[in-house]
Amino acid sequence: MKRKLFTKLVCGWTSLIVGATLLSPVIIHAEKIEEKKENIKKRDKEIQQLEKEKAYTKKELKSIFAELEEKKRKLAKLDKEVFSLEKKLRDKKKKLKKKETRINEMKQLYEGRLRTIYQQGDMFYIESVLNAKNLDQFISRLSYIRIVEKRDRELIKRYQQDQVILKKEKEKYEKLLADRKKKAKKAHSIHSRLIKDYKEHEKQIQELAKEKEHLEEANEEERKQIRDMVRKQQQQSKSKSSTYDGGTFARPVKGEITSTYGMRYHPIRKTYKMHTGVDFGASLGTPIYAAAGGKVIQSRPSTGYGYIVVIDHGGGLSTLYAHMYAQDVNVSVGQTVSKGQKIAEVGNNGWSTGPHLHFEVLKNGEHTDPMPYLK
Repeated sequence: MKRKLFTKLVCGWTSLIVGATLLSPVIIHAEKIEEKKENIKKRDKEIQQLEKEKAYTKKELKSIFAELEEKKRKLAKLDKEVFSLEKKLRDKKKKLKKKETRINEMKQLYEGRLRTIYQQGDMFYIESVLNAKNLDQFISRLSYIRIVEKRDRELIKRYQQDQVILKKEKEKYEKLLADRKKKAKKAHSIHSRLIKDYKEHEKQIQELAKEKEHLEEANEEERKQIRDMVRKQQQQSKSKSSTYDGGTFARPVKGEITSTYGMRYHPIRKTYKMHTGVDFGASLGTPIYAAAGGKVIQSRPSTGYGYIVVIDHGGGLSTLYAHMYAQDVNVSVGQTVSKGQKIAEVGNNGWSTGPHLHFEVLKNGEHTDPMPYLK
């Protein structure tokens, strides 16, 4: 009996061991399958996340590009308004100086008359009339006194009126100054955001810009205005402080030449158009240097060229730098610069599809190939 029971127990344990042994690979395999499924799910999530963080879609890029262009337009408008206000301020300051000079002269006359009247005493004119030797002398002296008295009254009146006018002009000047500061501050804020946005999306924007033909240009009317202004300013400037000596120009910026001087095909208009300078591709904020020493004759906003700087090197030769932002320009009209001096930073202002410097050489106001001067 005991022997039969022992045999049954042995058989039972043996069955359990064999069963467990047979089931073990199945369980392990199932666990591996579940683990792989979890890994796949995790990897799918990572891929989805990467796709979200990856390059923007074309539609999104175009939307970003449009937003940046709108900021550019707002900034360009404000820069022109600030430039116009600065010109008004300069003119107003000159007028104020003339008015103050005139008032000071009148003040001296007024104070001189008061001293004379004080020194002569209250009875001077009465005694002069009463001491007349005859009627003719009496009438003559009385007439003279009336003329002097009238002139004194007019002097006092003009002096007082000019003081009132000067006060009003100063108030206008202060108002213009406050307006200029307000708009300049707003322009600076837009410029900061614009540069930040450009740098944030720089790679994506460059990819989008590659799909477009680089068609930045200024219209012929604007080019003519620039050329005429350069010629006029060169003729007016008789200073020989710097004369081009025939040496090689310094490269204005560190960057590859992306577009050369000469005729190029316009794919939209299906015509050939003259490209009047050389384009250097460079990142926003890359320093721009004066190609040669000279005097700044233009530093202002334009339409197609964004903000421009023109340097007169003497001998009828000048260089033009375009597409900067006003906030990144370091020179002003009348300033003398040396060869290799930093004058601005690369921008994307005006009619431009990407950050670059448009560089021109003007000979007697007419564009010419810059390359012979750069070699």
